[in-house]
Amino acid sequence: MNQCSPGTAEYSGAMIADLIRTYRHGGPLPRAFYCHPEVFAADMDRIWRRYWLYVGHGCMLPKVGDWLTWQVGTDSVVVVRTKSGEIKAFHNTCRHRGARFCNAEKGNGQAFSCPYHGWTYDLDGRLTTRTMKDFGVAESELGLHPVKLRDVGGLLFIALGDDPVDFDQAHADIAGRMKHQGMNDAKVAKAASYTVKANWKLVFENNRECYHCPTAHPEYIKGTFDVLRAMPSQVDRVARQTELANARFRAMGLDTGDAWSGMTGSYWRAHRTPLMEGWKTQSLDGTPVAPLMGTFRDKNQWSDGTLRTTVFPNFWQHASDDHAVATRIAATGPLECKIDVYWLVHRDAVEGRDYQLDRLMPFWQRTSEQDWFICEANQQGVMSSAYRPGPYAKELEANVQHFVDWYLGELGGKPPLRAVAGA
Repeated sequence: MNQCSPGTAEYSGAMIADLIRTYRHGGPLPRAFYCHPEVFAADMDRIWRRYWLYVGHGCMLPKVGDWLTWQVGTDSVVVVRTKSGEIKAFHNTCRHRGARFCNAEKGNGQAFSCPYHGWTYDLDGRLTTRTMKDFGVAESELGLHPVKLRDVGGLLFIALGDDPVDFDQAHADIAGRMKHQGMNDAKVAKAASYTVKANWKLVFENNRECYHCPTAHPEYIKGTFDVLRAMPSQVDRVARQTELANARFRAMGLDTGDAWSGMTGSYWRAHRTPLMEGWKTQSLDGTPVAPLMGTFRDKNQWSDGTLRTTVFPNFWQHASDDHAVATRIAATGPLECKIDVYWLVHRDAVEGRDYQLDRLMPFWQRTSEQDWFICEANQQGVMSSAYRPGPYAKELEANVQHFVDWYLGELGGKPPLRAVAGA
């Protein structure tokens, strides 16, 4: 019988295996990977329902009863702060006849009530009332389906499947570095949502290289070494600034890093990088845009760096000393995805007094929207009958190759790849 859930959607394993064999290392994927419905079904089954997905920050649920919903594929998840203060997640489907019981993006309440037949659940997911008693099944057996959730230094990750990939090392690595950024004492200053008409992989491939930055991101390249590090004439300058930054990081008890940031594991990174000389934060001119956060606030000291965190397949964040910008991807179909971008500041910061959105947002708003434009152009070009994958620039697109290798390994059912030095 044909199925339609993303976990068991109809696709041919043989077709996927044959398609993987057509890939030639050293360049982009063939067209079908970016548009074929069966490939999208396999992506949902073998990656999105196996990997840990960023769903939000814990600070988005400050009060008991606060909840948010998030949809990926056909799965909708509810994340809620319970009466004990714990954050839990559940599938957004009633245990009676499956109706979705939360139909907004966020809210607050002391219970969940299905609009269909009135079945009601407490914040811990237990069924508390139903309108008839002759079902022959105890109420204790009809709680909401739980979703695995982890709080990683203030970042919330969920796993849709019953047997997700191991997350322990990634959790420890990210949480250890995130503790300095003050995510548990943050708030969302602004959020922006986008529907990007491009396959989710094109969006992530774009994120994994800065070869396009001189062309597409005039604001971004002013504050980072991402382009200069690839220029032979700038090697000494980059090395000198990195050495100075690492000395400053060590003095502040921070992790150290390089001007480039490869993956620390097969599917994640958490890496501190220096900003350009004279820059305090990622703003249009490098000057502060909000009060200090985390341990920087405690010491009233700037690191002049940014913590970059990436987790395949749906998350990246750049956390400066005074604010953070997080990006969440949801795969919605072969030819599009939904992307949410969040700007976070200290929870006590007051808009208009401590920060202004017209200074806080532009650096990453422009960079993000420039990326969505070129990703859509990439999708349109890939759909052309003339598309043939070209070669990667070995150094400038090494991180893209790493992403593609990881993706094909997971799609083909192989063990997760390990990071390659310099990739």
